[in-house]
Amino acid sequence: NPTLPLAFIMVVFLSAEFSQAWRSSKRCRRAGGFCFSGPCPSNAKLIGICSRKYSCCKLIQTWQS
Repeated sequence: NPTLPLAFIMVVFLSAEFSQAWRSSKRCRRAGGFCFSGPCPSNAKLIGICSRKYSCCKLIQTWQS
């Protein structure tokens, strides 16, 4: 059955992509950021990428007196 090798390759590829996204989100949190779906909100700046659809954002410090 020729579809079996193709299915195996798809499973390996998708699991590798999932694993990479998990490591990227962990790296983002270590840098003081958080993963956000789409572009960062207005009170945060982009510091990296968590995955294809998630940005790594860090809150902007606002000083109030």
